[in-house]
Amino acid sequence: MTPRFRSRLLSLVVPTLAVLAVAAPRHASGQDAPSARERVNTRAVADSFAYRIATFNPQSGPPGTKVSVRWQYLPAITPVRLGVGAQRVGFEVLDEILTTPQGEFTDTIRIPTWAESNRPHMLIVLDFYFKPLAVSSGFQVTDADGNISRQGVLREGAGKCAVMEAEGGEFYFLSGDMKGLKEGDQAIVKGSLAPKSLCNTGDRDVTIKVTEVRRPFGTY
Repeated sequence: MTPRFRSRLLSLVVPTLAVLAVAAPRHASGQDAPSARERVNTRAVADSFAYRIATFNPQSGPPGTKVSVRWQYLPAITPVRLGVGAQRVGFEVLDEILTTPQGEFTDTIRIPTWAESNRPHMLIVLDFYFKPLAVSSGFQVTDADGNISRQGVLREGAGKCAVMEAEGGEFYFLSGDMKGLKEGDQAIVKGSLAPKSLCNTGDRDVTIKVTEVRRPFGTY
Protein backbone atom coordinates (compact mmCIF):
# COMPACT_ATOMS: atom_id res chain seq x y z
CA MET A 1 0.00 0.00 0.00
CA THR A 2 1.39 3.44 -0.90
CA PRO A 3 2.09 5.88 1.99
CA ARG A 4 -0.42 8.31 0.51
CA PHE A 5 -3.19 5.71 0.45
CA ARG A 6 -2.25 4.42 3.91
CA SER A 7 -2.35 7.89 5.48
CA ARG A 8 -5.73 8.58 3.90
CA LEU A 9 -7.06 5.29 5.22
CA LEU A 10 -5.91 6.04 8.76
CA SER A 11 -7.17 9.62 8.80
CA LEU A 12 -10.63 8.48 7.70
CA VAL A 13 -11.08 5.19 9.51
CA VAL A 14 -9.62 6.02 12.93
CA PRO A 15 -12.07 8.88 13.74
CA THR A 16 -14.95 6.81 12.37
CA LEU A 17 -14.12 3.87 14.63
CA ALA A 18 -13.57 6.16 17.59
CA VAL A 19 -17.12 7.42 17.34
CA LEU A 20 -18.36 3.83 17.41
CA ALA A 21 -16.95 3.31 20.92
CA VAL A 22 -19.54 2.54 23.60
CA ALA A 23 -21.10 5.76 24.89
CA ALA A 24 -20.27 6.51 28.52
CA PRO A 25 -23.06 7.12 31.07
CA ARG A 26 -23.65 10.59 32.46
CA HIS A 27 -21.74 11.59 35.57
CA ALA A 28 -23.59 11.64 38.84
CA SER A 29 -23.23 15.43 38.85
CA GLY A 30 -25.45 15.58 35.78
CA GLN A 31 -22.69 16.75 33.45
CA ASP A 32 -22.07 14.84 30.28
CA ALA A 33 -19.20 12.36 30.24
CA PRO A 34 -16.38 12.92 27.73
CA SER A 35 -17.39 12.05 24.21
CA ALA A 36 -16.40 8.75 22.60
CA ARG A 37 -13.87 10.59 20.43
CA GLU A 38 -12.27 12.18 23.53
CA ARG A 39 -12.11 8.88 25.42
CA VAL A 40 -10.49 6.95 22.55
CA ASN A 41 -6.82 7.75 22.00
CA THR A 42 -6.96 7.99 18.23
CA ARG A 43 -3.22 8.63 17.95
CA ALA A 44 -2.48 5.39 19.79
CA VAL A 45 -4.96 3.57 17.57
CA ALA A 46 -3.30 4.99 14.46
CA ASP A 47 0.13 3.94 15.73
CA SER A 48 -1.13 0.41 16.34
CA PHE A 49 -2.51 0.23 12.79
CA ALA A 50 1.00 0.75 11.43
CA TYR A 51 1.94 -2.83 12.27
CA ARG A 52 -1.36 -4.63 12.96
CA ILE A 53 -2.03 -5.46 9.33
CA ALA A 54 -4.13 -8.35 8.10
CA THR A 55 -3.38 -10.61 5.22
CA PHE A 56 -6.45 -12.02 3.52
CA ASN A 57 -7.31 -14.03 0.46
CA PRO A 58 -8.98 -13.40 -1.90
CA GLN A 59 -8.81 -9.60 -1.91
CA SER A 60 -11.93 -9.08 -4.01
CA GLY A 61 -15.20 -10.78 -4.85
CA PRO A 62 -18.99 -10.42 -4.69
CA PRO A 63 -21.08 -10.60 -1.51
CA GLY A 64 -20.94 -14.12 -0.09
CA THR A 65 -17.26 -14.59 -0.93
CA LYS A 66 -15.39 -16.69 1.65
CA VAL A 67 -12.26 -14.87 2.84
CA SER A 68 -9.39 -16.44 4.77
CA VAL A 69 -7.91 -13.95 7.23
CA ARG A 70 -4.70 -13.92 9.26
CA TRP A 71 -3.93 -11.14 11.72
CA GLN A 72 -0.68 -10.60 13.65
CA TYR A 73 0.70 -8.34 16.40
CA LEU A 74 -2.54 -8.06 18.33
CA PRO A 75 -2.76 -8.28 22.15
CA ALA A 76 -1.98 -11.83 23.28
CA ILE A 77 -4.65 -14.22 24.59
CA THR A 78 -7.35 -11.61 24.18
CA PRO A 79 -10.97 -12.03 23.03
CA VAL A 80 -11.62 -9.85 19.99
CA ARG A 81 -14.41 -9.24 17.50
CA LEU A 82 -13.84 -9.42 13.75
CA GLY A 83 -16.12 -7.41 11.52
CA VAL A 84 -16.52 -5.92 8.06
CA GLY A 85 -17.36 -2.28 7.50
CA ALA A 86 -17.43 0.63 5.08
CA GLN A 87 -17.62 4.37 5.40
CA ARG A 88 -21.13 5.81 5.57
CA VAL A 89 -22.48 2.28 5.96
CA GLY A 90 -21.25 1.08 9.36
CA PHE A 91 -19.94 -2.35 10.21
CA GLU A 92 -21.13 -5.81 11.17
CA VAL A 93 -19.37 -8.12 13.62
CA LEU A 94 -18.97 -11.53 11.97
CA ASP A 95 -17.04 -13.53 14.55
CA GLU A 96 -15.61 -13.56 18.06
CA ILE A 97 -12.10 -14.95 18.44
CA LEU A 98 -9.42 -15.51 21.10
CA THR A 99 -5.95 -14.47 19.98
CA THR A 100 -3.00 -16.80 20.48
CA PRO A 101 -0.14 -16.27 22.97
CA GLN A 102 1.69 -14.70 20.00
CA GLY A 103 -1.12 -12.19 19.41
CA GLU A 104 -2.35 -13.80 16.20
CA PHE A 105 -5.48 -15.40 14.83
CA THR A 106 -6.73 -16.96 11.65
CA ASP A 107 -10.34 -17.12 10.58
CA THR A 108 -12.65 -17.53 7.61
CA ILE A 109 -15.56 -15.17 7.03
CA ARG A 110 -18.11 -14.45 4.33
CA ILE A 111 -18.55 -10.98 2.89
CA PRO A 112 -22.06 -9.87 3.98
CA THR A 113 -24.91 -9.75 1.51
CA TRP A 114 -25.38 -6.02 2.19
CA ALA A 115 -21.89 -5.15 0.90
CA GLU A 116 -22.04 -3.12 -2.32
CA SER A 117 -19.61 -2.70 -5.20
CA ASN A 118 -19.48 1.12 -5.02
CA ARG A 119 -16.98 1.37 -2.15
CA PRO A 120 -14.20 -0.63 -0.50
CA HIS A 121 -14.88 -2.55 2.71
CA MET A 122 -12.37 -3.01 5.50
CA LEU A 123 -11.91 -5.86 7.94
CA ILE A 124 -12.01 -4.46 11.46
CA VAL A 125 -10.75 -5.92 14.75
CA LEU A 126 -12.30 -4.58 17.95
CA ASP A 127 -12.00 -5.59 21.57
CA PHE A 128 -15.08 -6.80 23.46
CA TYR A 129 -15.90 -3.19 24.40
CA PHE A 130 -15.90 -2.30 20.70
CA LYS A 131 -12.68 -0.29 20.98
CA PRO A 132 -10.92 -0.47 17.60
CA LEU A 133 -7.65 -2.39 17.53
CA ALA A 134 -6.84 -2.72 13.83
CA VAL A 135 -8.16 -2.23 10.32
CA SER A 136 -7.14 -3.94 7.10
CA SER A 137 -6.58 -2.58 3.65
CA GLY A 138 -9.69 -2.52 1.47
CA PHE A 139 -11.51 -5.63 0.29
CA GLN A 140 -12.89 -4.73 -3.14
CA VAL A 141 -16.50 -5.88 -3.30
CA THR A 142 -17.56 -6.60 -6.89
CA ASP A 143 -20.93 -7.23 -8.46
CA ALA A 144 -21.86 -10.63 -9.88
CA ASP A 145 -20.02 -9.79 -13.14
CA GLY A 146 -16.80 -8.84 -11.38
CA ASN A 147 -17.22 -5.07 -11.78
CA ILE A 148 -16.84 -2.22 -9.31
CA SER A 149 -17.90 1.42 -9.52
CA ARG A 150 -16.36 4.47 -7.91
CA GLN A 151 -17.20 8.16 -7.76
CA GLY A 152 -14.63 10.85 -7.14
CA VAL A 153 -12.40 13.57 -8.53
CA LEU A 154 -9.76 13.01 -11.19
CA ARG A 155 -6.26 13.90 -10.04
CA GLU A 156 -2.91 14.20 -11.77
CA GLY A 157 -2.39 11.10 -13.90
CA ALA A 158 0.31 8.48 -13.46
CA GLY A 159 1.91 7.73 -16.82
CA LYS A 160 -0.69 6.36 -19.21
CA CYS A 161 -3.32 5.98 -16.47
CA ALA A 162 -5.64 8.49 -14.86
CA VAL A 163 -5.92 8.70 -11.07
CA MET A 164 -9.14 9.14 -9.12
CA GLU A 165 -9.52 10.27 -5.52
CA ALA A 166 -12.77 8.61 -4.47
CA GLU A 167 -15.35 9.94 -2.01
CA GLY A 168 -13.78 8.02 0.86
CA GLY A 169 -10.32 9.50 0.22
CA GLU A 170 -8.84 6.36 -1.34
CA PHE A 171 -7.04 6.50 -4.71
CA TYR A 172 -7.57 4.38 -7.83
CA PHE A 173 -5.60 4.04 -11.05
CA LEU A 174 -7.82 4.10 -14.14
CA SER A 175 -6.95 2.54 -17.49
CA GLY A 176 -9.19 3.27 -20.47
CA ASP A 177 -10.92 6.05 -22.37
CA MET A 178 -11.89 8.83 -19.94
CA LYS A 179 -14.23 10.45 -22.52
CA GLY A 180 -12.47 13.82 -22.40
CA LEU A 181 -12.64 14.18 -18.61
CA LYS A 182 -9.53 15.75 -17.11
CA GLU A 183 -7.85 16.54 -13.82
CA GLY A 184 -10.24 18.25 -11.42
CA ASP A 185 -13.40 16.85 -13.02
CA GLN A 186 -15.85 14.76 -11.03
CA ALA A 187 -16.55 11.35 -12.50
CA ILE A 188 -18.28 8.03 -11.94
CA VAL A 189 -16.38 5.08 -13.36
CA LYS A 190 -17.28 1.44 -13.72
CA GLY A 191 -15.02 -1.39 -14.72
CA SER A 192 -13.20 -4.52 -13.71
CA LEU A 193 -10.21 -4.92 -11.43
CA ALA A 194 -7.06 -5.03 -13.54
CA PRO A 195 -3.51 -6.34 -13.03
CA LYS A 196 -1.14 -3.96 -11.25
CA SER A 197 1.18 -4.07 -14.26
CA LEU A 198 -1.39 -2.25 -16.39
CA CYS A 199 -0.51 1.04 -14.68
CA ASN A 200 2.79 -0.05 -13.08
CA THR A 201 1.39 0.42 -9.58
CA GLY A 202 2.35 -1.02 -6.21
CA ASP A 203 1.22 -4.35 -4.83
CA ARG A 204 -1.68 -2.88 -2.84
CA ASP A 205 -2.78 -0.17 -5.27
CA VAL A 206 -6.08 -0.79 -7.02
CA THR A 207 -6.28 -0.52 -10.79
CA ILE A 208 -9.60 -0.37 -12.66
CA LYS A 209 -9.94 -1.19 -16.36
CA VAL A 210 -12.66 1.34 -17.18
CA THR A 211 -15.62 0.26 -19.30
CA GLU A 212 -17.97 3.16 -18.48
CA VAL A 213 -17.31 6.73 -17.36
CA ARG A 214 -19.61 9.71 -16.89
CA ARG A 215 -20.06 12.87 -14.90
CA PRO A 216 -22.34 12.72 -11.86
CA PHE A 217 -25.80 14.18 -12.43
CA GLY A 218 -25.84 17.89 -11.81
CA THR A 219 -22.15 18.49 -12.61
CA TYR A 220 -20.75 20.09 -15.75
